[in-house]
Amino acid sequence: MEKGNIIISKKFNKLYIRLSKQSNYADVMDLEFNLVQSIFLPKWIDRLLHAQQRQDPISEPWAFYNLNSTWNTQFTLDFLNNNIDACNRLHPGMFNRKIYDIKDQDTLNYLHSIFELHHGQLDTWKTNPIFDIECGNELRQHLSHINQTIHRAENKNPKIRVVYFDLPKTQKFTQQDYDLFTNSVDFGGLYTLYADVGKNLESLAQDNDHHHHDFVPNTHYSVDFKINFYDNNGTAKTKNYMQYYNSNKEYFSNLGYGENDYRLTTGAIKLAQLVYNDKQQLMEQVSVYDNIQSVCII
Repeated sequence: MEKGNIIISKKFNKLYIRLSKQSNYADVMDLEFNLVQSIFLPKWIDRLLHAQQRQDPISEPWAFYNLNSTWNTQFTLDFLNNNIDACNRLHPGMFNRKIYDIKDQDTLNYLHSIFELHHGQLDTWKTNPIFDIECGNELRQHLSHINQTIHRAENKNPKIRVVYFDLPKTQKFTQQDYDLFTNSVDFGGLYTLYADVGKNLESLAQDNDHHHHDFVPNTHYSVDFKINFYDNNGTAKTKNYMQYYNSNKEYFSNLGYGENDYRLTTGAIKLAQLVYNDKQQLMEQVSVYDNIQSVCII
């Protein structure tokens, strides 16, 4: 099929996510999804196939959010602080504080700002000399762990996040793509994931972040996606985003974003829907797994 500049030689209908246990890779569970056909879907499939062709690994395959008991409050705090210590060991003085209360939003915002500062937007981290050292990849990994754990701490909804950090972020949404964005969430829905680096309108509205370095809307897309295990009609979120924008119109205008700028579109594009019979039974089954083993599209 051909959609825009993306040519896919066959029509794909199904997606499978194989879960496993970190303690036993042979104990697996397959999640089956029906793909949601749209003008954007071939573009996303292109990114998935490209990542697999490059043999890019799934980054942080342990990214299960609020689905099992592993990431309790103390574990999350310890994980954050251990990675902060590791960053300061590899690059002394990178962080000047740690976190002791998971609800301390100001410190979460501060920690995220340090990630933004050193990582930069998209792939600009590649030219940052602090990573051009023998332990540069290790430092980047610790920073990435901090970034993703902050998002985990800020979001209490159950979900699985699948990302490929090594795939270059080169593709941008078109105006037609933004028409597919939604703030609503379906249980078992698989959605695009924010692929830029910075804070988009949704994050600013949620975090009240005064530490951030860059406002970066949903501009680029990648293969990265999330599977949500909850329902939300999006009404309250949409109202909150609109209120935040209306209260900060001058800020956005000074950055070059007008009131009807499609780049300020919030939400995500739905890519697929999980096939299941019983929600509670599914949640019980998923809760015993803690590793994303593979992604397969047919």
